[in-house]
Amino acid sequence: MTDHDLERAIPYLLARAGMRMGQSFSKELKQFKLSLTEWRVCVALHHKAHQRLSDLALHTSTDASTLSRVVDGLLQRGVLVRDRSDEDARALALSLTEAGRDLTLRIIPLAQVYERVSLAGLTTAQAESLRDMLRMVYDNLAVLDNE
Repeated sequence: MTDHDLERAIPYLLARAGMRMGQSFSKELKQFKLSLTEWRVCVALHHKAHQRLSDLALHTSTDASTLSRVVDGLLQRGVLVRDRSDEDARALALSLTEAGRDLTLRIIPLAQVYERVSLAGLTTAQAESLRDMLRMVYDNLAVLDNE
């Protein structure tokens, strides 16, 4: 039996990189009075508006109870608005308000700086391959959700 080399373990490396980026970016978000989870909600709704809470939970990788509290806070602060879902008029969906869009657009360039820093030393092709591989790893893990 071989020893498990933690420094080569993909889950460890992914978690470590994600945690480091998240902690650093969270410090930057304080100036905007946003948490990392609130930022993820805003940027997910910027990418695709009119999302139901269940869809937003998938896009932000946030559990429903946490997401519900985060969304309530953003609604109270005027960052989000509830409206009718495009797909189902009976369902409620979430979108950014104009103030929420403005806030998100102010933060996106900062997020892009963090991405550039994290990808320093990689070629454009390597960075794109990394994105593809990370999406594949994420998709592969879906089979574990069904076990």
